[in-house]
Amino acid sequence: MPAENVQKLRESYTTAILSGSAEQAQRVVNQGLAAGVIPSKLYLEVLMPAQIEIGARWHRGEVTIPQEHMATQITLREMGRLRGMLKTRLKVGLKAVVSSVEGDQHFIGAQAVADFLVVDGWDVDFLGADIPTDHMVPYAKAREAHLVCVSCSLTSLVPVAKELVAQLRKLPVPPKVMIGGAAFVNQPGLAEQVGADAYTSDPQEAVILARQICGILNPENALALFLRKLGHSVHEYRKVRGLSQQELAMSSDLDRAYISAVEHGKQNISIGAISKLAKALNLSIEELLIGANY
Repeated sequence: MPAENVQKLRESYTTAILSGSAEQAQRVVNQGLAAGVIPSKLYLEVLMPAQIEIGARWHRGEVTIPQEHMATQITLREMGRLRGMLKTRLKVGLKAVVSSVEGDQHFIGAQAVADFLVVDGWDVDFLGADIPTDHMVPYAKAREAHLVCVSCSLTSLVPVAKELVAQLRKLPVPPKVMIGGAAFVNQPGLAEQVGADAYTSDPQEAVILARQICGILNPENALALFLRKLGHSVHEYRKVRGLSQQELAMSSDLDRAYISAVEHGKQNISIGAISKLAKALNLSIEELLIGANY
């Protein structure tokens, strides 16, 4: 689907949740699915930006607290629907704990990171909002977490985040720490000052960073990971388009066995072949590659 059409879906979805209409929000998501937008794209490029917009309006005083809460509940329901459509990859054998810092009631961003870590094969404990530091640290220890992801949306809570990181560092086997949230947006270096290993506000990037800081994404396996994700993207778009592997092979002027190898992440692929596949699937190269990161 062209980017402008995804933008229209995002605008329609924003209007729906702003008015508190769960039914209209569901219709918008269903329209996107019917038009061939894969669930992860709807999640990341329609639901999340719309919810961020609602939050920005709330901060400007243009949206009431009940409106913001209603929008959040609608989006959580749609996130849950789309989450059920996402396919989980092979287990990576690592444990992540995800929450918002103590005092922070916002958790949609943390929920999104948790969801995409699950899809990437992590075992994830999502604890929700406002987890006290003196409870979070022993929990991470007991669960033998390899990674702790925390969201901090208010600048007033940055010291709380810093203390949490400091306490996690004191554990006998300290987990890696990734931080996100509005408090760190447009604040270069703040995450490092807090002591975190990584920062991102993007659930897609969070998966890559999580693998990097935990030592499971290196030059040796980065290509293999990319090929697996590209294969997943080709497979999902092919299914959405209602094409068999043979039909895709014919329309892209590629061999069916080649298509099968690509979908299984076993085929090193040239940019020329990627271009052919994107054209056959009625996508831009960028859309196919972005989809590959879902």
